[in-house]
Amino acid sequence: MRVEKRVLNDALRVLGKVVCQTSPVELYRSIRFVGDADGVMAMATDGVEIVSVILDAFAESEIDFCVPFKELKDLVRIGRSETIELNGTFIEFPELEEPSADAVSAILPVNFGELLTQAASVVDRSNYRRLLQGINLSNAGVTATDGKQLLHLPCVLSLAKDVTIPFPSALLSAKTSEMGTLQVWDTFFQIEIGNFKWQGKLLEGQYPNWRGVIPSPESHDYSITLHDIEKVLNWVKTIPGQKNTNGVELNVMPDGSVTLVSCIQPNFELNTSATVTGVQPRAVLTLDREIILRMLLQGYTTFKAHSDGLVPVIASGGAGQYIAMPIRTINQNPIQPKQEEKKMEIENNVVEQTAPVVNPLDELGAAVEEFKLKIKAMFDESTALSRKVKEVALIQKQKERDFIQARRAIERIRMAI
Repeated sequence: MRVEKRVLNDALRVLGKVVCQTSPVELYRSIRFVGDADGVMAMATDGVEIVSVILDAFAESEIDFCVPFKELKDLVRIGRSETIELNGTFIEFPELEEPSADAVSAILPVNFGELLTQAASVVDRSNYRRLLQGINLSNAGVTATDGKQLLHLPCVLSLAKDVTIPFPSALLSAKTSEMGTLQVWDTFFQIEIGNFKWQGKLLEGQYPNWRGVIPSPESHDYSITLHDIEKVLNWVKTIPGQKNTNGVELNVMPDGSVTLVSCIQPNFELNTSATVTGVQPRAVLTLDREIILRMLLQGYTTFKAHSDGLVPVIASGGAGQYIAMPIRTINQNPIQPKQEEKKMEIENNVVEQTAPVVNPLDELGAAVEEFKLKIKAMFDESTALSRKVKEVALIQKQKERDFIQARRAIERIRMAI
């Protein structure tokens, strides 16, 4: 089989998201090429999911062989010719599940890949709840949450019930921009878009009731629309990232502008133009730095909130609705304290600063996140140790076989003598 280096590299970028290069099973760390003179398909599997792409390649006759993923990457990296000739060994490959007669089919819009890309930014892939590591699909659209924030992207999908697909790493790498189809049956799903096909198992369990999380329009009594987005983005990016509470205050000023203040650096602030509608907020709107950064990057520039700060914020302006819970601080009136501070600074040259009070739930959440990271690190270490133990066991068995063969050879020599 002959294939251009560029075509093979593009296919490996997608299939590499499924390949498990550290697996002891040769099949799971290899790429299968199957086809004939009419067309060639490259496939990869991790034992649960199967991803395939149709290649623009040439085969003189019927082919069906596997090549290790690492070997293919090396060919692309060091190959001098623009065309690569491939051959390999046959490995029994699991067949794709055939959709049942009662499978539910839905048409995927052209921008489905883009919607998944936006939703994937909210997913917490280290979450101990596997459901929250996936993306929910329903007749209302695409939804993702990590338990702290929620992104809902409206999209017409003809699904009778909600389903949750695993994190779509391969589909995101494919960067599809065509209409496709989604088929769901039993515990399986299949997504086919252009030359890309992905089949796997749906995540089991009941996805969180995200519809009940979205507040009603009546629960918000004011909104803030930022104007100079690039300026705000550059300012937010300069705030150091940290695991614990890292809030950004949006203080509504008397002149209608908004002053952003970093909670971890109280003297670091930015005044920017904005449009504020509704009542005067009684509590400072404080959002997590990572959340507000992600909102702005996806085009969500209007923040609808409640003046007391007890209701989830809905950000609009992007492709859907971005919901996040504000961080509670001790400062309940953002305007009056700032005016009093300026007055005291002029008269007495003394400024009283109020430090934000960290919500105990936020502290608990941060502690849980840190604990999960430690558990994950321990799990990775145990996996590495287990792999080394298996390697040592294989080496020991090989030595035993070599010893037995050597002993038999000596016995045959003695008998011959």
